Amino acid sequence: MNKKLTLLLLITLVNSAFSQVVFNLSTDTSGFPGLRNRIKDQNLFLKMDSNNVSAYIKRSVLKYQLGDYNGSIMDTKHIIRLMPNSSDAYGNIGMSYCFLKQYDSALVYLNKAVELAPGQAMTYLNRAYGKGESKDYKGAIADLDIAVSIKPDYAKAYCNRGFAKRNLEQYEEAVVDYTKAIELNPDYYDAYLNRGYAQFALKNYTGAISDYNKALSIQPALASYEFYNYRGQAYEKKGDKGSATTDFEKAATFKKGNKTIYNTLQNN
Repeated sequence: MNKKLTLLLLITLVNSAFSQVVFNLSTDTSGFPGLRNRIKDQNLFLKMDSNNVSAYIKRSVLKYQLGDYNGSIMDTKHIIRLMPNSSDAYGNIGMSYCFLKQYDSALVYLNKAVELAPGQAMTYLNRAYGKGESKDYKGAIADLDIAVSIKPDYAKAYCNRGFAKRNLEQYEEAVVDYTKAIELNPDYYDAYLNRGYAQFALKNYTGAISDYNKALSIQPALASYEFYNYRGQAYEKKGDKGSATTDFEKAATFKKGNKTIYNTLQNN
């Protein structure tokens, strides 16, 4: 049962990248009716057995996927009642509270997850997310330092640490971390996108444009008002007025159409 719990809960642990340049992808809700029907199935199992851990796990995951974080928290608390030493369950609740922007509550659970599984890089990554959302960037960096010491090939940890350093205006160090993330995962478009932001802050406009272009080539869904506005500013600073004008026009088109844009929060 412990193995099953871990596998299922890991589906829901988001381990979100710290988003510096906000690009929100429209949420695909086409699968929601199917998810809700599957919740009904778990409701039946729990009606027959209120201590059915598997049903609580599955229902918690489904609610999480639907964005019902409060519902997911309630089900995961039942899992903790039945399996009090599950670090994954505590981490799952912590991340749910993060998405509810209740960071004090989130850190209580994320701290417990670390206490129960101090050798898992993921627990530090998750807690770093909570600290970052609370603007405790130094604390986030400390956790991410531990994450990469445990798992040196953890691309997401390097990317997230780059974000924390960027918020502390440590732009050169941020670029180093983003570059490491890209070395580990050459298709990591978030790392390119966010390195471009840091390059812009360092007035390396050519580098910023190159990174923005690479991110877009990997993930075309990044095309948005924000993306073209950022890249347009880089072209403008570089002195390429023609390209800047083209990007600003594209940005205006997206803004006029009220397009929903890409969210860089992503799965581990």
